[in-house]
Amino acid sequence: MVLFSEMFASELINDPVVDRLQEPVGRVKDIIITLGEVFPKVSGLLLKIEGGKREEKVLLIGEIDLIGKQFVSTQSTKDRIPFTTLREGDVLLQKDVMDQQIVDLEGARVIRVNDLQLAKVDQDIRLIAADVGFKGMLRRIGIDGFVSWLCGIFRIKTREQLIGWDHVQNLAGGKIAVPSKSITDLHPADVAQIISQVRSEQRTEIFSALNEKTAAESLHELEPMIGAMLLMTVDAKKALSILEKMPVDEAADILGDLPPERAEEFLRLMKIRKSNEIRKLLKHHDETAGGLMTTEFVSIPVNFTAEQTINRMRELAPDAETIYYLYVVDEAERLAGILTLRRLLVSPADTPISEIMVKDIVYVFPEMNQRKAADFMSKYNLLIVPVVDHEKKMLGIITIDDVIDLVLPPVSRRKRQMLG
Repeated sequence: MVLFSEMFASELINDPVVDRLQEPVGRVKDIIITLGEVFPKVSGLLLKIEGGKREEKVLLIGEIDLIGKQFVSTQSTKDRIPFTTLREGDVLLQKDVMDQQIVDLEGARVIRVNDLQLAKVDQDIRLIAADVGFKGMLRRIGIDGFVSWLCGIFRIKTREQLIGWDHVQNLAGGKIAVPSKSITDLHPADVAQIISQVRSEQRTEIFSALNEKTAAESLHELEPMIGAMLLMTVDAKKALSILEKMPVDEAADILGDLPPERAEEFLRLMKIRKSNEIRKLLKHHDETAGGLMTTEFVSIPVNFTAEQTINRMRELAPDAETIYYLYVVDEAERLAGILTLRRLLVSPADTPISEIMVKDIVYVFPEMNQRKAADFMSKYNLLIVPVVDHEKKMLGIITIDDVIDLVLPPVSRRKRQMLG
């Protein structure tokens, strides 16, 4: 059984290795771990052997008597140590994990590994945490003791910033992944946050692993240009399915950043109704109210009763982005009033909706600047504002989440191309 006390990987790297008679054997070059468990097990040490040949050999954990911060000792004399060599698939902590990017699954952030914490768990030595703080970097270069002493003089506390290895996923070639949880299990907004922080090849890898529903919801949180690029990396069938699961305004944002011929290809393959709605949106400039609106709303004829309206809602609501407000229109599709869901539900079944709708309504035109539309909603404390043409025909609605995305976008928006 190996004698071992908790330490960081940097404290073991370059330690001298001696045999049971204290004869020098070499120095620790790296630490080898075995994958397959949440907390990977240390299986051996890669040594630089003493002598002129500068050989590298693997010392298995079963041949070690003591691992300490000052030295490592073996169970046998140096001439009897059964060294081995690296095997395909071996993971080296310093080479493969330190200084690499990992995903903190709890904080949904991409961070750099400065050091790694090792501890004895039952009879095994395991990797238990990543140090992502400044102190880990100081420890790596050997001045953490001095800095801690200096901070102590000024009564400044220094702490490790540790993340348990059961809460991270490694991005370095996909060599290490936590089997119990992964990026694909996170909330779509967290997935998008991670995608926005990693390199392009890692974005592709993460996005390809998402199911279609999560991929669709994650794209909304990204800059449309990045979303369009990611959509181009998956096969056409999956890309089409992702677009079909997105609200029309979000799908329009993505398609507007695709090459026109590719966007047109997707529009031809999509369901006719959704394709037509997206085409309507793509005709509006991106910086206008028309470019911000969605066409997914519920409109009701002005001559309906409360009961007829509820029945119509059951038919239309699954395709609507929001049903908190119903838009009442006349025979010419002109906006006549707005009906709240609450007012509808408390009214008798035979009540004409013309009697319970709000007739004093405010609206915006599609050519209005987006910022002015946002200010308009703020001025009147609106959660939703209808967008109408100059004949007062309903074109769409702008919702409060669209305005929030405009004011506090996850990534800066860019103008989309216009398709005819």
